[in-house]
Amino acid sequence: MNRKQEFLLFLIIAAGLIFLPDRSECAEQTNTSPYGVCAHLGGGEEHREMPKNLLLMKEAGIDWARADFSWSGVERPQGQWHFDHLDRLLDEADKAGLKILPILNYDVPWATPAYKHLDAWKEYVSQLVSRYKDRIRYWEVWNEENLKGFWRDDPKGESYAVLLKETYQTIKKIDPDLVVVYGGLAGVPHSFFEDSLKAGAGSFFDIINIHPYRGGLTTMNATENLISDIKKFNELLRKYGTAEKPIWITEMGWASLPQMNEDDLRLINAAIQVIFPKGIKGKAAVLIDPKYPYSAGFSLSDYQTKFPKGTEIEVIGLDQIGKLDPVEYPVFMLPPGELYPSQYFEDLYQYVKRGGSLFLTCGVPLYYQTQIQDGALVKHNTGKAHLDRNKLRIGWKAWWTEKNTPDQAPVHVSSDAMKYFPGYQPVLIGSRFLTDSLLKEGDTMIPLLTAKTKDFEGHAAVVYKFNSDLKGSLLVSTINTGIGNTNISTIENQAVYLPQAILISFAAGIERYFWYEFEAPERDDKDKESHFGIVHHDLTPKPAWYAYKALTKARPAGSVQASEWKQGDHCVVSWTRPDGQKGWALWNPFKNKTVKWICKGKINEAFDYLGNKVEIDSNTETIPIKQQILYLIGPDKVVISD
Repeated sequence: MNRKQEFLLFLIIAAGLIFLPDRSECAEQTNTSPYGVCAHLGGGEEHREMPKNLLLMKEAGIDWARADFSWSGVERPQGQWHFDHLDRLLDEADKAGLKILPILNYDVPWATPAYKHLDAWKEYVSQLVSRYKDRIRYWEVWNEENLKGFWRDDPKGESYAVLLKETYQTIKKIDPDLVVVYGGLAGVPHSFFEDSLKAGAGSFFDIINIHPYRGGLTTMNATENLISDIKKFNELLRKYGTAEKPIWITEMGWASLPQMNEDDLRLINAAIQVIFPKGIKGKAAVLIDPKYPYSAGFSLSDYQTKFPKGTEIEVIGLDQIGKLDPVEYPVFMLPPGELYPSQYFEDLYQYVKRGGSLFLTCGVPLYYQTQIQDGALVKHNTGKAHLDRNKLRIGWKAWWTEKNTPDQAPVHVSSDAMKYFPGYQPVLIGSRFLTDSLLKEGDTMIPLLTAKTKDFEGHAAVVYKFNSDLKGSLLVSTINTGIGNTNISTIENQAVYLPQAILISFAAGIERYFWYEFEAPERDDKDKESHFGIVHHDLTPKPAWYAYKALTKARPAGSVQASEWKQGDHCVVSWTRPDGQKGWALWNPFKNKTVKWICKGKINEAFDYLGNKVEIDSNTETIPIKQQILYLIGPDKVVISD
């Protein structure tokens, strides 16, 4: 069945023309399933389309949905309680065979912040838990309480411990067998968690919960960092005598922003026209190196969306910078952001001196000196960074360096650059501005994006064209257009990262994983919050939906982790399925390559990360390992070596 046929079948099911089997017999398996997703099913558009959403979740093998049971949604106004929307949610979830993880969260106008109005808060908790205790066994207490915007006060672990204790005791008084889930922490804030444990929180939750958003798992270092972050929470649990308590991830995902690169594409296209009026004659080089962890959040496909179609792009490593030929590689782009590999600055400088064009975007370039020490990235803001930036003649100013410079100003296409940006009206804000103060005779600065107010004019993106001792060019943009945002990806990479993140989390001991999120609102093509979903707003699946379905097919609920996650430079994860077969996932986070392998036992099934069948002969001596996962079902043993 192809994807179009699958979606048509879903529509037939949703229309009630055929019926799904009784789900009650699957209840026990559903309870132990590790697969979840976040969905705003309690209200709004997702609530109206809830039956279809739930059926699509179930078809993908997702057994849990995390949803807000917000205080403001059930008590409105004060003293008047409304549960119809939540009753409907639970009725529909029961029909589809899904379990709901509710979030007890946020405040109301007459009780803010909530932890300072505990009597009112406990009444809200009691109302919900008493009503649904026989239908809901797990209760999450707040969401990202380490963020001020959600906590409504300065976030402190001690303050959260106060609210958690009162909530725990309220829930357990209603039913001591109910399970209390520590509110999902934004990121991996070990200090906040430890502060709450010091305040006694360890006695008042059954499950700890984190939201470790990050860049794509495109290097082994990035993969190891995720495991390391999780292990630190395990260490804290052991330290405070709560080692038996499991860890969940109730939010983590990547937004597949359709126009996340439109501003970048426009800017880079304009710079290319300025520097190369007849087009690039050669390749554009981009830096992705596993030895430089900062480059881990970017893949070749990410960069491809930033350059004009037809541009040939090649990935290079740190050691290749000094060998770059400006004729063969007239453009070289560093990873967006203010960091740079300072140990290789002289190579960068010589590249520009010989005529190469260096592209530096997303902040004041060369602001933070970085070095690799003992395999880790060390960041410094030192005098060397200032000297290196000056050597490349990048002048800049901001409100803290020069009087009368605004801290923020709207940015528009520069008047003399309109021809390079046809039909483009950016909505951008500048806070750092570039100058020509360091240029030598013969050098020129061509403004591309400018902030102009009644009292100020400054340039947020420029091309420096050198015609002195330097012979190359620079594109410099201080605008944060989103390309440096770590949890944004292309729609293709969203599907690549999803199973990798979930499998690595399981290998690190995570018990349950909720992808953020299911349906994408898609209200704004430049707003990442509109595009985390794995189905579009019209409920047609994205590639990530197929990736989730392939994962749950390969590793069904009830599977047991059976191996370590790493073999050399490759990720190799295995598990034992409920049917007794071994399942395997193989991938290389950084690059595609053919490797030697030993496969013992019959391969009963092989398919890729999207569920497409793959022909693999277990008797061959080599196997292609790609950045995208390959699933093997059946072999007793798989050993890979370079």
